[in-house]
Amino acid sequence: MTSAGDLRHRLGFFRRPVISDGHGNVEGAFPDAPEFECAAAVQVRFGGEAVLAARLQGQQTATIRVRRSQATLAVTTDWRIRDMREGAIWEIKSGPVDPDDGRQWVEFLCQSGVAA
Repeated sequence: MTSAGDLRHRLGFFRRPVISDGHGNVEGAFPDAPEFECAAAVQVRFGGEAVLAARLQGQQTATIRVRRSQATLAVTTDWRIRDMREGAIWEIKSGPVDPDDGRQWVEFLCQSGVAA
């Protein structure tokens, strides 16, 4: 069970703008300023075959838990999360998922060290 004391990270959530470049591509670069920031608990995963294979490639998998809100429910896998204090960038692989159906927290499965 998560409590407020577990939310030790300050994370920014970034949405990539949809911009056409005239050649059929419709994604722009991520902005410098986040859509919003919030406190979060970051739990790095260490076990499992897929996790171990990713670690061999310099990637790290984590579960990021934040308070449920309209903003966090709007986040999709097209977004990116950045630790605003340490600078780590996390690509969102899945989420938001309510881990215990308590309508209080949401979790994102994320990976660092991957191409955007």
